Amino acid sequence: MGIDENLEDKFYEVVDEFMQSAIAKENELSIPQVNSSFMYTMACYAARYYAIKSENEQVDLESFIKEHMEFFESSIRSGVEYYTSEEENS
Repeated sequence: MGIDENLEDKFYEVVDEFMQSAIAKENELSIPQVNSSFMYTMACYAARYYAIKSENEQVDLESFIKEHMEFFESSIRSGVEYYTSEEENS
């Protein structure tokens, strides 16, 4: 297994852990509450990442936000497609 494949496996392992957490919370809260909470959490994580990265290098805030918003929006679309296709196949 190459480094890239190992990193990809770890990436999906982390994603799966977070998804399991979200699914567990859906039993306690409404789905919109869980979705909003996870969006807020992603925003906090991006802000924290920006702060840490900025300590060591000059980071343009506007570019950073644009890049991460594109990533988040792509992730949201992928998640919707994944769950929509899963529901359609059930």
